[in-house]
Amino acid sequence: MIAAIMLHLPVLLLVFVRMTAFFVSAPFFSVRGVPNPYKIGLAFVLALISFSYVPVQGQIPLDLTFVLYAVKEALVGLILGVICELMYVTVQVAGGLMDMQMGLAMANVIDPRTGAYVPLTGNFKNILAMLYLLSINGHHVLIQGILASYQAIPLDKMWAAFGSEQVMWMAVKVFRDMFLSAFLIAAPIVVAIFLVDLSLGIIAKSVPQFNIFVVGLPIKLLASFLMLIVVMPAFLLTLNGLFEKMFRALAEMMKWLGGAA
Repeated sequence: MIAAIMLHLPVLLLVFVRMTAFFVSAPFFSVRGVPNPYKIGLAFVLALISFSYVPVQGQIPLDLTFVLYAVKEALVGLILGVICELMYVTVQVAGGLMDMQMGLAMANVIDPRTGAYVPLTGNFKNILAMLYLLSINGHHVLIQGILASYQAIPLDKMWAAFGSEQVMWMAVKVFRDMFLSAFLIAAPIVVAIFLVDLSLGIIAKSVPQFNIFVVGLPIKLLASFLMLIVVMPAFLLTLNGLFEKMFRALAEMMKWLGGAA
């Protein structure tokens, strides 16, 4: 009995470490409003359910080398979670770009998900993105992804390819895609406000008696809100592509961390 416990306990603990690290950094699961004991409890329940299905070739000893295994598992979980979170933060970055053009850059609110100050439009689109992620069962896909990571990155492998060229390039690629997607989401609003500013500038030069500063901001806000309504279907389509990129990036990062050629 004791021998069986000592055989399975290291596997359970390592699965629990990777799960916990993933849940404290991945989108939706890392919501600040959810108490940490609940996140740890969810990670423990999933680890308890799934650890018997994790492929382990050899025995993992409970000695000083176990600390190295635990550090590796924590880093793997954090990296996979941060990769997904970077793609999710795209919506917030796009909201900041839009608010800067709309004149709402100073009107920040507290984001309950992270506890940080975020732009109004960014917070609104963040809520829409979270609802869309839940509607397509994206949280289930994330759980399936972290469970699949034990196939790509074996539990009994002492270290992962953290410093490989492919891992570094993948991190740079995700960072690049984050800003490209943010510009894509914000482009309609930014272009529309630029045209409004250009029109107001022409009016100000043509009719100097017209007080452009009094009517300029309300016109920009009205044009911005109208454009937000018009481009809402396109925003949902962009979200679909964004989450596809997020899941693809998660799978690729698992592959490279596992040392795939």
